[in-house]
Parts: sequence; structure tokens; C-alpha cells
Amino acid sequence: MASPSFKSLGQLISRPRWLRFGDRRVLWLLLAGLAFGWNVAVFGLSHQLETNQVLNLLLWLGIWIALEDQGPALWPRPSRASAFAGALLLVLTLLRSSLITNNQDRFAYHVLPLLAIGLALLNRPPGQWRHFCKPLVIALLLPLSRLITNGFVPAFLIPVTAKLTWALLYALGFSASLDGVEVQLGSGGVLVATGCSGIEQLIFSVSMVVIFLLVFPLERLVHRSLVIAASIFFGVLVNGVRVALLAYCTSWPDKAGMPAFTFLHDSYGSLLFSLVAVSIVGWIYLKLLDRELAA
Repeated sequence: MASPSFKSLGQLISRPRWLRFGDRRVLWLLLAGLAFGWNVAVFGLSHQLETNQVLNLLLWLGIWIALEDQGPALWPRPSRASAFAGALLLVLTLLRSSLITNNQDRFAYHVLPLLAIGLALLNRPPGQWRHFCKPLVIALLLPLSRLITNGFVPAFLIPVTAKLTWALLYALGFSASLDGVEVQLGSGGVLVATGCSGIEQLIFSVSMVVIFLLVFPLERLVHRSLVIAASIFFGVLVNGVRVALLAYCTSWPDKAGMPAFTFLHDSYGSLLFSLVAVSIVGWIYLKLLDRELAA
């Protein structure tokens, strides 16, 4: 009786379940993990902006959340045509993305959606993408963010941010003045440009709301409208606080506030304010979701 048991145990150790080549779902998930690692490595090695790297990670997390409860449905059943197209698309995307060397290469914004489409093709033909519609929409938020950044939205936000910054400083008792889009404070001040417009905070907060609406949908239209409006409002407001702090740092004597200015303007300080905006909007979303579930 002992011999068969030890034999079965030996087979289990020598050929574990998750390494069986017959388990196509595990191999597909492993391929998806490798695509994720490649995408993150390319963004890091090509010195993409920190905001783009974090947004890329946020969207991958959203894709994972959208698929994590679809385990049985992820068993790959591609047609020959979709398998060939998916493999070809993945290979071409990996080859082209290996040529990205700086943050000026626009192809970086298309790596995530192309990888997502390639993985979907390796799992199902396009007519059976019911489980991949949400992940693909989430992946498309990355190139959409570039269109928004280079579109008319920053030009619209710049004067709004300048007036908001002036109003915040004035409300706090500072003798600030506004000249066009330049906020002057004592011997210093800031010129509100695209980098200070709040477009980054806006993209982060709106992207998170879109992911939540896709994965944890709100039923009531008034609640959906409220969280979208909140994502825009708090994205702009939190950035206004950031720009007000920038103006205050420039007013310090002997340029003592320039290290803080540099951190808040060029480094991870901007991401810190994006995190604040996302946290506020996320808290509002969860409160509304709890209210609907309780009802």
C-alpha cells in the first residue's frame, strides 16, 4: 500500500500541477505576467516620466482586478487565426518596445493596449471577448491620457489653476497678486504652465473612477455623475493647493525654499498630490457604493 502512494507523491513533485503544459490557463497567465514585467521594465529603463510609470502600474492593477474573478472563463480557446494574430502582435510589440530609449518615444503609450489586445487574441477570438472588454478599455486609458495632455484640456485648466491658486493664497492671508497666469507672492511667484495645470492629478483621479465604474459599478445615475464630478473637482483643487505651496516656497528669503519647490514640481512630490486626490475620490466612491449595497 505504501508503494503507490510514494510513487504518486514522486510524480506530483517531479511534475507539479502549475507547470503542466496541458494547463493552458496557467501558461496564459504566466505569459501575461511576463508581458507585465516587460512593460514595467521598458518604462523604467527608458526613463519615462514618473507619473507615466505610476499610471501604467495603476492601469495594470485595474486590469488584474477586472480579471481576478474570471478564473474559469480565462481558459484559452483561441482560433488558429486569433492565436496567430495574437502571437504576432505580441512579438512585434516586444521587438518595437525594446527600441524605446527615452520618454519622447510615443510608442511607449501604446505598449500596454497592444499587449492587452495580443493576450486577448491568444485567449479568445474577437467575437468572444466578453470578459476582456473592461480590461481593454482600461488599457486604452494610457494613450488617451497622452491625447488629453496634448489637447485643449491643459490650456483650459491653466487660467483656472492660476485663479484658484491666487484665491487660496488670498484666503490664507497672503498678499498675492494675479497677472494673467502668473501668481506673484512677495519676491517670488509662479507662472502656471502645462506642468502646473493639474492635468496629471486630473488624469489619475478620473482614471481611478473609470476603473471603479467598470469593476464595481454604481447603479444610480446620480451617484455616477457625482463621482465623475468629484474626480474633476478634487483633481483641480488638490493641484491648486500644490501650486499655492510652490508659490509660497519661492517667496522664502535667499531662495531657501527652492529644494522644496523642486521636489513638489519636478519629482515625486507631484505624485504625492495625485495620491491625495485619488484617495479623496476613492473614499467618496466607496461611501456611495456602500450606500447602494446597504439599500
